[in-house]
Amino acid sequence: AFNGTFNITLQHRTALQAGEEPHCVFWQTAGTEGRWTPSGCTHVGGDTLRSVCACTHFSTFAILVAIRPIASNTALTVVTYVGMSVSLVCLFLAIITFLLCRSLWSVSVTLHLQLSICLFA
Repeated sequence: AFNGTFNITLQHRTALQAGEEPHCVFWQTAGTEGRWTPSGCTHVGGDTLRSVCACTHFSTFAILVAIRPIASNTALTVVTYVGMSVSLVCLFLAIITFLLCRSLWSVSVTLHLQLSICLFA
C-alpha cells in the first residue's frame, strides 16, 4: 500500500477562463456504478493551462471545471424518470408485439426483437 502524497500535473484541453475553478477528481467505482469524486485529491496549484493535484492514492484522474456551483434540478430529474418509464413501457410492448405476431416473422423482425430485448435488459 502507498502511504504518502504525490503530485500529478494534468494539462487542460483549453485554457481556463476567468471564474472557472478546476477540481481534481478520480473515477470511483462501486459495484456496477461509478462517479467522479475528489476524495483523496486536492488542487494545489497550476496555471490556466495546467493543474497540479496532490493525491494520496493511484487511480484514474481528471480535472473537472466548474463555472458555478452545480445544483440539482428537480424538473430535469422528473423528466428523466418519466421519459425512461415511458420508453421502457413502449419497448416492452414492442417486444410483446414481435413475439405474438407470428405472421410478421422474418429475419428483420427477429433482429429487431433481439435488439429490443438487449435494450430492455
